[in-house]
Amino acid sequence: MKISKTGFINLIRCNRFAALEEINRHKEESLVTFTDNMEDLMTLENIAKRNVLLDSIYDLDDSEDRKDLHFEVMQPYYNQVELLTAKAVKKHFKGEFIYSSDTFKQASFSMEKDGYQFYCFLDGLLKGEKGYSVFETKATTSRKYLKMEANKESIFVVDENNILRLKKDLNLETDNKYEAQERKFFDKYSDVGSYVYDLAFQRFVMENSKDFIQGKDHKYYLALLNYDYIFDGRYDENNEPIYSEDIIMFIDFTSITERYLPIIERDMRQVIKNLDTMNANPVPLGKFCQYNKNRECKFTDVCFAILPEKVSLLNYLDNHHGFKENNIRHSTYDLINAGYHHMLDIPVEWLTRENNLIQRQVVETKKPYFNYGKITAGINELKYPIYHLDFESFPCPLPRYRGERPYAQSLFQFSVHIEKAPGVCDKEKDNYYFLASDHQDHRENLIKQLLAVIKPDGGSVCVYNIAFEKTRIRELGELFPQYENRLTDIANRLFDLLHIVKTNGPLYRRLGYSEREAKKINFYDERLGGSYSIKVVLPLFTNLSYGDLNISDGEQAFSAYAKYPTLSEEEFLITYQSLLEYCKQDTWAMVEILKSLRELT
Repeated sequence: MKISKTGFINLIRCNRFAALEEINRHKEESLVTFTDNMEDLMTLENIAKRNVLLDSIYDLDDSEDRKDLHFEVMQPYYNQVELLTAKAVKKHFKGEFIYSSDTFKQASFSMEKDGYQFYCFLDGLLKGEKGYSVFETKATTSRKYLKMEANKESIFVVDENNILRLKKDLNLETDNKYEAQERKFFDKYSDVGSYVYDLAFQRFVMENSKDFIQGKDHKYYLALLNYDYIFDGRYDENNEPIYSEDIIMFIDFTSITERYLPIIERDMRQVIKNLDTMNANPVPLGKFCQYNKNRECKFTDVCFAILPEKVSLLNYLDNHHGFKENNIRHSTYDLINAGYHHMLDIPVEWLTRENNLIQRQVVETKKPYFNYGKITAGINELKYPIYHLDFESFPCPLPRYRGERPYAQSLFQFSVHIEKAPGVCDKEKDNYYFLASDHQDHRENLIKQLLAVIKPDGGSVCVYNIAFEKTRIRELGELFPQYENRLTDIANRLFDLLHIVKTNGPLYRRLGYSEREAKKINFYDERLGGSYSIKVVLPLFTNLSYGDLNISDGEQAFSAYAKYPTLSEEEFLITYQSLLEYCKQDTWAMVEILKSLRELT
């Protein structure tokens, strides 16, 4: 039986996974975790590598929606990241470098234990005089690692070759706060630990392989996109961006992966036990399921079937803080595993957060909750004309235009509906828009048209989930300072409709509400299931739907835009119109939700 890194990581999740996979692997469409077929193993690894793109896109996105990515759209960018890594390695390191973005062409090592073959496929292997250097390329950014601080200082030091090195490895002074940060690397389900665990598995298999050369100074690195890299806008004769080598940043995890080796050995024994026993009986749920995350276990639909839809403990707001019985804190998963599945299963006295009490009341009575006073107060803050605004962006792994970073949310579209007075807005006549027609840099044209539509008249600029639009507008002002004053004016006039639908502490405190009342939600309906995503909220207030649109969510929108160069003229016209209709629906949805809220009060 052959097991790759991705298969190993799945198998170590829980004792049940192996048995469920054994059942599932007999289905023709199933992508297997363990196999006797080497080609299947490599295909699994290729797909797992692409999944890192999804992690990065939604790590930098403010949206609640986390959907499957159209990998064929993003794959060329991942391949380019691999090539840029190779270029940077060749500049900063000496030796023979073997690399490929395709698992089928990569250097590989294998080891045997108790009749099982464990494989690792290396993104990059440098054969130097002192030993091997392994490079695990991740199409994510260095941001999450650069944010790791102790005493307001990074736990890393950057050397002249753009390599992040841990302070402890350089014999610099550290303390308990540093140690607390370093421990995060040993949580394989954390955003920083998951990649280090990947690298540690590679090291364990490699160093236990019969082909491994013992007694040399081997090094183990993650290769990431440098979050602080800003593209200077230079292009080659084919109009392709020219990136300098510092777009890639290396992190030396040699010492951490060495400390990981006994952990990997222990996990390997557990994986073998799981494969030998093949026990499909239910197991406790936990964070290893990675429920509703990009690396969610493929069998959550099986294991989480015990939970009722929309009304489980996981639908309580802020449930990650747990629930208190007197002074004893119970985690949500501990309670679920103890049989508390439904919202009403938990004793009411354990609900110490008022918003959870409101949710419980709604579920018990089957009646929606409204705080009419707060909703009215929020609506009264709006100034007319209201400009309902929505942007669409392409989170490209590699910066395309001057001033962009890796995974910059590059704007290519906006829609605005102008509501001149309460309820005075026509879906077609009062809609204004911009949509790029190709992949050239149209940001300045977008700004000009936006400023032509949104007048400096003091009217509120209404958005849904303000952080995204505010950040994008301020970025545009920094990149195009000639428009900064007008853009800053728009940013200062932004009003988040979500603050009326849900709540916002600072807004309602400013309006005279107490801290307690300001924090309480304004609205709850059982059908929300704890989510205030506009796609969930919309059908509760209107008859609108995205179901009849060719493009029905933001992920489909940027995928459609990304495919521009591959479309025929007829396909382009259909796609262009579909993008217009989708973005128009987003801003019209805000008009309709506000109308319904106004009618409530």
